[in-house]
Formats: sequence, structure tokens, C-alpha cells
Amino acid sequence: MTDATLPPAYEPAEDLKNVVVEGVKDAADRVSAAIDEGRKPGRPLDILARVTRDAPLGALLVAFLFGAALARRHRR
Repeated sequence: MTDATLPPAYEPAEDLKNVVVEGVKDAADRVSAAIDEGRKPGRPLDILARVTRDAPLGALLVAFLFGAALARRHRR
């Protein structure tokens, strides 16, 4: 077997890179669409944003307690 019959080594790497790039772009598009959907009026991200603007200290307390509960749960 000679080197002339082998394909260049970079071609499969380029193909793999293109597949990975397309996968990342697709995932980013899906995440963006989900965030946009969640920000519509009445949806969870919209509600969270309004509550945070209305009562930032209360929202911070709730977030802290939620984080503490999750941390305690992970220790077990």
C-alpha cells in the first residue's frame, strides 16, 4: 500500500468538525427558542422577571433558600 492511495488525514477531521459545529449551532438555536418561549407574558421566565423587579430582596431570599435546600439534598 502506498501513500498515494490513502486519503488525506485532515478530511475526516474536517467532517467531524462540521458535524460538531452544526450540532452546537442547533443546540444554541433550541436553547434560544426555549428562552424566548419562556419569556412570553404569563410564562415562567416572565413571572420570575416581574417578581424580581417588584421585590428583589424577597426574590434573593427565595433563591438562597432554594439553593440551600438543593445543596443539603446533594450532601446526602
